[in-house]
Amino acid sequence: MEQLIKRVGERLNAIGFERARRATAALGLSVFMSLFLILAFILFMNGQDVWVPAFVGLAICYGVAFMGVAAEWFWGRWFGSGLAWSGVMVAVVPMIMQGEWNPFLGAFGALHLLIILMLAGTKMAARFDLQPAWRERYAMDEFGVARLRKTVTRASASLPSVILWAFGPKEPGQGMAIAGIAALILAVAGLRGVIRVRTWGLAALGAAAALVFATGDVLSPTIGLSANMPSALGLGPTLAATFLAVAVTPFVGPAIRYLRR
Repeated sequence: MEQLIKRVGERLNAIGFERARRATAALGLSVFMSLFLILAFILFMNGQDVWVPAFVGLAICYGVAFMGVAAEWFWGRWFGSGLAWSGVMVAVVPMIMQGEWNPFLGAFGALHLLIILMLAGTKMAARFDLQPAWRERYAMDEFGVARLRKTVTRASASLPSVILWAFGPKEPGQGMAIAGIAALILAVAGLRGVIRVRTWGLAALGAAAALVFATGDVLSPTIGLSANMPSALGLGPTLAATFLAVAVTPFVGPAIRYLRR
């Protein structure tokens, strides 16, 4: 999939239209932000408060991504792409496990895939992560930028799943609410620390991954346990643990070598 996105990004580079593509990606992120806010309001008015915190949290997450892309912050493309990859996974995995096509999940995944495509390519990277100011501030070379991009993108992809797990209704075996909230706090703090190139950010992401692995039912994800639970909720701990684990992977080797010295 990543190779396909890369090839499409190369074709988009030949076309250009970086501003239009950035605007399209920002529009897509704002659509999901508005959608989750509307859902939270409707549920609140109907007395179904149990889902309100989860949808508000998702709306805030997509709102931050919208601001990052629209303002061309150096990490905005990474954060937006991470959320989009999460949306694609949330749409594709349940359909594969259920073995049937779901029009709603198909549209949900397609819109997230469009965001990924709009943010792909070296010309889009030049508008975001290749900005000289932040690279000079943190003394980042090409290798460091690539490693940081992977970590931020993967950590961002974990946030929607952590939010659903932390604030969504719990079924038996889905972990403790306190553990989910603690993992969310660690993931958010760790992501902020990594963006600021702080070592403690990696430690926080690693702690969040360990907490999800320890308290979430990551080895036995459930799909569609009840009519009141979205089909992807049972995948929350599994996807969260997976994305958080791969987020810190690029730094495991250097950390081990440093400790050995």
